[in-house]
Amino acid sequence: MTGTYFVVDIFFYLFENYNGIAQCPDALTLARRMSYEGFDEHEVRAAVLWIEQLRQPLPMTQYHRMTQGSSRVYHSSERSQIGDEGIALLAQLEQAGSIDDIQRERIVERCMLLPHAMTSVDQFKALLLTIMWAENHDIDELLLHSLLDHFDDVMH
Repeated sequence: MTGTYFVVDIFFYLFENYNGIAQCPDALTLARRMSYEGFDEHEVRAAVLWIEQLRQPLPMTQYHRMTQGSSRVYHSSERSQIGDEGIALLAQLEQAGSIDDIQRERIVERCMLLPHAMTSVDQFKALLLTIMWAENHDIDELLLHSLLDHFDDVMH
């Protein structure tokens, strides 16, 4: 995926047109629809690849709930891939009750499958929302606005 705004545009397209990944059409149909909506060929290929990756079950099958008062320690490869701001955001979402520890781990695992590191916290926010959407996690208005307020300022 190329730029932050592309990721946000893709998220909004998916979020507005499909209730979850199960309602997304096959890769070829999705690519045609996105091309028709005006996304360029490179964006469409990257988005369809990402959606197809999200359709695949995670290789990680064991989750262990954290005990009260414990902290998640991130491996250096996770820190490198997600970034310190992204990790701080995950902690904030968990503390606010927007995600639980198992959802956090699923988000981390999905991000680790990306071929590149997050270039900004804004890109991470859009990818995080797309992951949550794909896994049918409720994305309430408050969560959506808190994560994407910055984009409204930049894009308008």
